Amino acid sequence: MFGLRDEFRYQECSSCGCLQIADIPKNITKYYPPYYYSFTHIIPPLKILPFFKRLFKGFRLKKKYKQDKYALKNLKPIHTGINDRILDVGCGKGQLICELFNLGFENVEGVDKFLPSEIDYGYGVKVMKKDLSELQQDAYDIILMNHVLEHMDQQKEELVQCRALLKEDGCLIVRIPVIGDAWDRYQGNWVQLDAPRHFFLHTVKSMNILAEDSGFEIKKTIFDSTGFQFWGSELYRRDIPLFVDDEHHGMYPVNKVFSSSELQDFEKEAEQLNLKGRGDSAAFYLYKK
Repeated sequence: MFGLRDEFRYQECSSCGCLQIADIPKNITKYYPPYYYSFTHIIPPLKILPFFKRLFKGFRLKKKYKQDKYALKNLKPIHTGINDRILDVGCGKGQLICELFNLGFENVEGVDKFLPSEIDYGYGVKVMKKDLSELQQDAYDIILMNHVLEHMDQQKEELVQCRALLKEDGCLIVRIPVIGDAWDRYQGNWVQLDAPRHFFLHTVKSMNILAEDSGFEIKKTIFDSTGFQFWGSELYRRDIPLFVDDEHHGMYPVNKVFSSSELQDFEKEAEQLNLKGRGDSAAFYLYKK
């Protein structure tokens, strides 16, 4: 990502195909510099809906679900209710929960134990600096883990704790990179390998095993990969990092390497792989067994 070019060894399970880093670096914080993308999210200011609109926010949500709003992407498939209590685990500064609040979801919280301190945005929207074990059990309708699980070394323990926090019919939505055609094609240059930050790269099979061992059943899987799996991996294949090493640490301008038609072709291929269940990213919907 940053052009450090350090090397790390990964092991592949001969049974389920999951990749796991052999040794977690003791200096892992080196690979999360202050300009790491999740630390630089822009937080939208909170906007409370006018009283009249709040009265009909459930109806308004149905209209929003018909629109292409990224913040609702993972909630839409299970028709999440406007009054559902939502927890975003590993949320950083809380960009997503603030966006959801502005869309009408008022029962939203975030938790990230690696924050320097708790953040209170007002209107009850907080990002807590706590471990999951410190939160109220049987309290949440929806728990989100948005590209967080792959950064965790004790995955079963984290999912078990999430299970305790969910209401009986609640849903845990886990978005992660998954082994697909991009891994087969690029191997060590696969951009979603993201060594050494990603400790585990699951297959659908290994994710089902993990879910079952944690007391869950996966009832829905949606592949949502994009052309990033191709153009990002092609940059790595050409020894080009994602971020330019300058004072701004900006993302490398991909249009210097690829034409607009090539980028469009990458997106089309990603869509085809998603339909085949071979994209390199997926959302898993977990329910208590």
